Amino acid sequence: MPDTRGIESRGSPGAGRPLLRIAALSSVSGIVVLLVAESLHGGHEPGNLRATLPIYAANPLWEVVHIGQFLGYVLLLGGLVGLQRSITGEPGAAFARLGLVVAVVAVGIYGTNQGVDGVAIKFVAKEWVDAPSPQKADALVLADAVRHVEIGLTSFSQLALGVALVLFGLALSLGRGYQRLFGVGAVALAALYVVSGALVAHKGFTVVAVTATAGLLLAAWFVILAVILWRKAARARL
Repeated sequence: MPDTRGIESRGSPGAGRPLLRIAALSSVSGIVVLLVAESLHGGHEPGNLRATLPIYAANPLWEVVHIGQFLGYVLLLGGLVGLQRSITGEPGAAFARLGLVVAVVAVGIYGTNQGVDGVAIKFVAKEWVDAPSPQKADALVLADAVRHVEIGLTSFSQLALGVALVLFGLALSLGRGYQRLFGVGAVALAALYVVSGALVAHKGFTVVAVTATAGLLLAAWFVILAVILWRKAARARL
């Protein structure tokens, strides 16, 4: 478990113990669900459509995996709800409220993205795999068009998440309840998500390394958040 003593709250919690504990558990659960879903995903060269379409078509858990990914982000949103409540009354509380609103937007876009990736892509993948040779070219064009809808949604969900993290980072840095280091970490992570979102919009899914790095750092940040919220809950009112 990470050592969070240097970035833990120094002030009085602004949320009750049950909410803080639920938020902490929600954050950890979200990361676990996302890791499990990722392990079942397959097709980790999304920039190569010809190579990945047969993998998508053959995966019997494809729809379930993407429901799991969406659920994972909804659970992470629960962690941000607890964080926002814990900053109530702090100088940066307004930024936290705005951050939560933008985070809800980001998760909404991500949910739409998972609908495209988890349902539409599966359909066009099977159409391409099953198409007779003379029709494969047309089926691939259709799959590529659907893929670009997914690319656009992925880009905007990452950009929105980046904005949400910037706002939470400002709230954490301005407030007295958390060490500024944790807020600075959120801002740095936000910058990476904004860069990733811009690169995906420009280059598609050929920037897997940047997106994967952002995802790993986001997981680490939420684990630290969960530890802090759990410790805050021990000192909070019932």
